[in-house]
Amino acid sequence: MKGRRFGIFAVGTAATLGLVAAGGHAAGFYVNTTASAPSGLWRVAKIDPQAIQRGSMVSICPPAVLVVEAMRDTGGLHTGDCEATETAPLLKPAVAVPGDVVAVGAEGIAVNGILLPNSRPMPGMPAYPSGSYRVQPGQIWAVSSYSAGSFDSRYFGPVPLENLRGRAVPVAVSGDTSKLTVRGKEK
Repeated sequence: MKGRRFGIFAVGTAATLGLVAAGGHAAGFYVNTTASAPSGLWRVAKIDPQAIQRGSMVSICPPAVLVVEAMRDTGGLHTGDCEATETAPLLKPAVAVPGDVVAVGAEGIAVNGILLPNSRPMPGMPAYPSGSYRVQPGQIWAVSSYSAGSFDSRYFGPVPLENLRGRAVPVAVSGDTSKLTVRGKEK
């Protein structure tokens, strides 16, 4: 009898946790388990895409490009509800907004002449083509200098604003959120 009660309790607990998780997601809560930002609970709030500023922490769906599909197909990206890529949204700082100049090179990503820390592409990964790019209206570049191994615009380039889920704010995270700010040094 005790085993049956435990089984009923376990099933009830699992169902409750599932409903809380689903409700949390619907309310804009997101659990980050990647190294691109502090792990833990984040709140993603809707925002006018035109209001995104350099340094804003955002939730984005990666663009539907070959490198994203390859990462998804090899298990490098979690599956999720981003329709075009069938991946989970990514948490990244917006490092460049319309009008900014992004320079992509072997040393990393520079925005308006400022090299971002930890922005060098990983060896063996197909980086976005080297060059200088002016960010167009309707785009941002999102690069996490929190982790050198982040999968972000250094590989897939600009992100269309229609891929923006919202601004991300830490709720209960483990890690140093001050490392998310956009800082770098002159090239």
